[in-house]
Amino acid sequence: MKTLYAKIIKKAVYIFFIAFVLIYTIPFPINKELDAVEIKLDDPSYLETHKIYISGKYRFNLFTDNTFQGQISVPEYELTSNEMERLQFIKGIDHESPLVYTYKEGVGTDGRPITKYYHFGKIVSRPLLYRTVIVLYEQYEGKDGDYGGHFNSNTGHCIVPFVSDREEALKILEKYDILPSK
Repeated sequence: MKTLYAKIIKKAVYIFFIAFVLIYTIPFPINKELDAVEIKLDDPSYLETHKIYISGKYRFNLFTDNTFQGQISVPEYELTSNEMERLQFIKGIDHESPLVYTYKEGVGTDGRPITKYYHFGKIVSRPLLYRTVIVLYEQYEGKDGDYGGHFNSNTGHCIVPFVSDREEALKILEKYDILPSK
């Protein structure tokens, strides 16, 4: 009787170990098309509908940050069709990552391509890009020609999927603590 339980426990531990190793070594493919709305925090009448296309691979990491390698695009924002930098969801910072796109601007005198970076915003989500929110940065051009920005929590734009109106979007933004404190 004891040996039967020992065998069962040994098999269960073995299966758990294999599942654990697989979860943290094999990236999960993600292909999603999300309906979303864009709102402007200081303008109750502003409401745009968008589609968000997500394709790539999400990797869980035990000791380092989770990552996503692929593409997140919003067709109404043409620059999101450019190559996207890998997302690195920093542990302990509410699972968010900057959305940075690169584009080639020609070839330098040394023959290497001139790459510019566009800081589109940041993405806040749960693991596997579940419950995603895109916070758009106010854009400015830097000294080196790269584009950067920051989020203005009073007047900023946010793209929120799985909602159809401003009130639902604001509830999601409140859950993620994106709204300004009152």
